[in-house]
Amino acid sequence: MSWLAELRTTAVVGTARRPAPAPPPGLEVHPPEGRPTEDSLLDQAALADAITRASRRAQRRDADDVPAAPPDDLPPAPPEAARLLELLLTQPPVSRDLSLRLVMDWLDLAAEAARRVPHGLLPPLIALADTNPAVAEHLHPAIGVRGTWLQGLLGEPIRREPSAGPGTEWGELPSSEATAHLARLRVADPAAARNLLGEHWDSLGARERATHLGVLATNLGPEDEDLLERALDDKAKGVRETAAGLLDRLPHSARAGRMAARLRPLLRVRGILRKQFEISLPPEPDALAVRDGIAPRPRTGEPDLLQRLDAIIRGAPLDVWSEAAGGSPASALALLSTEKRVMETIVATAVLRADLDWVRALLDVRADLRLVRCLPAGERELAIRGLLGRGTVQPVALVPALRDLPTPWGVPLAQDILEELMGKNGSPLAMMLAPFLPVALPAQAAERCRRLLERADDDARRRVLRDVVQYQSFRQSITEAFL
Repeated sequence: MSWLAELRTTAVVGTARRPAPAPPPGLEVHPPEGRPTEDSLLDQAALADAITRASRRAQRRDADDVPAAPPDDLPPAPPEAARLLELLLTQPPVSRDLSLRLVMDWLDLAAEAARRVPHGLLPPLIALADTNPAVAEHLHPAIGVRGTWLQGLLGEPIRREPSAGPGTEWGELPSSEATAHLARLRVADPAAARNLLGEHWDSLGARERATHLGVLATNLGPEDEDLLERALDDKAKGVRETAAGLLDRLPHSARAGRMAARLRPLLRVRGILRKQFEISLPPEPDALAVRDGIAPRPRTGEPDLLQRLDAIIRGAPLDVWSEAAGGSPASALALLSTEKRVMETIVATAVLRADLDWVRALLDVRADLRLVRCLPAGERELAIRGLLGRGTVQPVALVPALRDLPTPWGVPLAQDILEELMGKNGSPLAMMLAPFLPVALPAQAAERCRRLLERADDDARRRVLRDVVQYQSFRQSITEAFL
């Protein structure tokens, strides 16, 4: 058995059961006497690692295969900026997550200033990007022409993806690969993906039809209606349900018009001083209603009439409610204050369609983060501030919505969040905000965070405030270095 094999065996079974082997005489290594056997094992393991590394040969390429390094067309970053990048790459003074974010900031600022990474820092930077896709997305154009050349020499990682050509080649792929290919095509060319699925529809199994049809949720539009109507006639229940769910998102489709015709007779406004909607339950569905996704009478037991009502509400345009109320979405919602289930279905439908008129009206009467996420970025900040001001939502419940906001936040929102963080229940909020607050806060908040850091009375708040101060301070140094 070789020395390395004996070392591995001893490491596995433990020195209590097997003593560490003696180094081979050829190494001319003489371990100190009287050392415990476990220390000898660790020393020899370190020696073996050094020998193994030193004995590896570098991979060589023929000089004729290596293209000459092209000249860069951008000037290098200023010396101070280069020093800061080297510090981040070799001895970062902040946590790993913050150092990665600062490297990305450095690259973005270099691109804005039309400067490039110094040549000496390209190898460690590209190595960092190889293990951090987020950094890789920011490399260009800051690494310059020579950085791109070096990337080519090092070789890009090979990503094997299923290939599919037009026509029958896609139909021959395994189901999961066919779905993945269709999903990529749907992003790049929605019409081509729809046509490809339509051409192969009759040759697919029921499960494949349902799975592939779900891909149309990306870039869904009126042009998909014909294929979805075709799917409503499918023999497989899963296919019909998928089609109905997608058509719920198209309020101007023919199916939406049919659902509107079913909903209108069920709505009546009653009352004089305090008007409310009186909502009737739907009748037994006919064949066309069943085709549109309304549940038929079950073979045993009573039908779920509320479930049928939900299906009609989800499929019909929301404007049916405002028309019945004789006004706007707000006037319709005022007549639904006692209808909790109906309100929940309307909320889910407004979110599904991202109907901003209804989303805004619903936010005036309901504190629901699903609605907040439908708003444009600027309105989302205002909505979150409104929820905080009304006290209708616990601040920790807003963390997912805060994480989704574009950064940096506006100064008013930053001030509100810092006030909550320093409040009575701010410690749990600080722990949840810690991964993204340093990047989310605007530069103007740095000085306030310094002052709050002196008052912070627990580890969670001190940690997140310290990270904010460190990140903002270092980023300011990078910004000034490029001026």
